[in-house]
Amino acid sequence: MSSSFINGINLPALDEYTQKTIKSAPQAISHYAIEANWVYGTNTKITTLNQKVGDIDIQKNFTFEIDEPEALLGENRFPTPQDYLLGGLAGCMMASFVITAAQKGIEIKSVKLTIAGDLNLHGFLEVDPSEKVGFDEIEYHFEVKGNGTQSDYDDIIQTVRERSPNYHTIQDAVTLKAVSSVHTHNES
Repeated sequence: MSSSFINGINLPALDEYTQKTIKSAPQAISHYAIEANWVYGTNTKITTLNQKVGDIDIQKNFTFEIDEPEALLGENRFPTPQDYLLGGLAGCMMASFVITAAQKGIEIKSVKLTIAGDLNLHGFLEVDPSEKVGFDEIEYHFEVKGNGTQSDYDDIIQTVRERSPNYHTIQDAVTLKAVSSVHTHNES
């Protein structure tokens, strides 16, 4: 394995992109968007829209579907919104972990990240308006095999906590802003 690539991470390309963002701050902005279309019941189809990273347009047209289990009035045909939320968090934390390990010269054989949390549905169902709608706490646990020490992995996990965008989006909360009102189309 070339020292330029560790854990499948192209370190020269990462450095080149980092330098590009230092020279021009707008190059560090990555714009994401999706479109959600209701299918039936609790089933929703999500389509990713194009992404823009700095001045680079990235064509995207990925789709996935969301559903709920039968106990929550769905058909249990697809992962739930919470599965995707936790999966997005895990994917971001995992990328941060592997990239940080590569930057430190640590070769990873395997990494498993388990993330779990409990939702009290009384808030969602309006049974008890004092109950929080959403997770109160999300727990995570890494299991790693590689040539690093426990201290190395502890440092990497600290970096993940400091640098993972999805970790911070959930931990720090994000402002949700409606940009337009609902548009109705009545069928005749």
